[in-house]
Amino acid sequence: MLKKKWFWMVVAALVAVAVAAWFFGGGDGTDETTPVFTVAEGPLTIGITASGSVQSRDKVVLRSELEGRNTILWVVEDGVSVKTGDLLVEFDAAALVEKRNDQEITANTAHGNLIIAEERLEVTKGECEGNLLEREVTLDLAKMALEKYEKGDFPEEKRQREADIALADEELQRAAEKLDWSRKLAKEGFLTRTELQADELALRRKQIDLEMAKTKMNVLTNYTVHQQRATLQSDVRKATRAVTRTQWQNKSQIRQGETEIVQRSREYYRATNRLAELNFQISKSKIYAPTNGIVLYSSTAKRRWWENPLAAGESAVQRQELIYIPLDEGMIIEIMVPEASLNKLEAGMAASVKVDAFPDQVFNGKLSKIGILPDAQSTRLNPDLKMFKCELECDFRDAVVRPGMSCDIELVKETYAKAVYCPIQCVVRMDGDAYVYVQDGSAWVPRKVEVGLDNNRMIHILKGVEPGEVIMTAPPVQEEKEEEEKDGKKSDDRGSGST
Repeated sequence: MLKKKWFWMVVAALVAVAVAAWFFGGGDGTDETTPVFTVAEGPLTIGITASGSVQSRDKVVLRSELEGRNTILWVVEDGVSVKTGDLLVEFDAAALVEKRNDQEITANTAHGNLIIAEERLEVTKGECEGNLLEREVTLDLAKMALEKYEKGDFPEEKRQREADIALADEELQRAAEKLDWSRKLAKEGFLTRTELQADELALRRKQIDLEMAKTKMNVLTNYTVHQQRATLQSDVRKATRAVTRTQWQNKSQIRQGETEIVQRSREYYRATNRLAELNFQISKSKIYAPTNGIVLYSSTAKRRWWENPLAAGESAVQRQELIYIPLDEGMIIEIMVPEASLNKLEAGMAASVKVDAFPDQVFNGKLSKIGILPDAQSTRLNPDLKMFKCELECDFRDAVVRPGMSCDIELVKETYAKAVYCPIQCVVRMDGDAYVYVQDGSAWVPRKVEVGLDNNRMIHILKGVEPGEVIMTAPPVQEEKEEEEKDGKKSDDRGSGST
């Protein structure tokens, strides 16, 4: 145990000596193991290199149009040439067929309910028309009764009473004349007293008849006519209100019938739409080729390692891309460019393309499209890495390329026949400025430089160093950062202590 402890103490001492020797001796540039680079001057090409894949410019994308998740019963093989109308994918549609059968029953029931509602409305309209006609006839009869009394019965009865009064008055005058003559005859002794009293009684009776005729006339003009007119006018008003009430009742009943028809129509419309949708879904359970071409699985074209290959027994969700059929109008190249390299891209810049399938050929292309937003799939895999999808147009006239082929692309931003350059790792950033460590005798001195763009390997130096100068390839950036952090922490501690 003691020997092991001494062993580790010796090892720690040797490590400490080595670190001290490097820091105080080798760190000044005298150590031959320090990686260096001699600033060079010569041809320099600024651009980016990336890997991409050949894709069809235009392609037919076949998606699953079935609702929910459905199981694939059969699928055509990847890479097979197909013709228009060939079966590509078949889904399990047994559940949809069962739903379609149930929905047919629902649609037929809804159609029957709609027909019943329409017939019921016609019956209601007939009843309403009969009720209104009956009320209108009653109103017409009431108006006719009122008019008949005012223009017929009452004037006739009034004339009758007037005739009775005139006749009674005439008879009274005759009775009076007869009584006068009887009195004269009685004085002469030609009539007995009994006959005279009979004439006096007859005169009295005629007076009473006249008074009764006048009383009847008074009752007719002052009471009976008003009572009868009020009764008949009341009958007219009641009949009018009955007509109005019947009209409102008819409207209400007809509106109820129409509302029921609207409701039944909507139920039937919904049922037939659902039935049509199920029929459409069943028709989409088989996907046929819309054009001639080569079948390319979506999982193969997009190279999604997390996505299961398209095969029988697998499931697919609605709107999921299943198969691509590239068209022959032309090919493009898709590449993913990191965010840091976007400043080197501009539309139309030239590109050199090497397809893995044709290693001895170099194709000329140009950048046609730069992605506006980061690629969502790359962002999901690594949120800190922003990749932008770009497209290149390329002339493949001398070769037959297929979608999905891999290729290497070099995009050229600037080309210099004579430029000063050094490796990217030689340049460090401090306080927003670029520095390189230049060898000055036995020491390394940081020097501020002005730099341009890089090609991911070499960076263009515009000002600050000359060709032939030796610079450090791995500047001590980490040590400086740690010292700055320590200095900042000490200053913070002093500030907090003074507070």
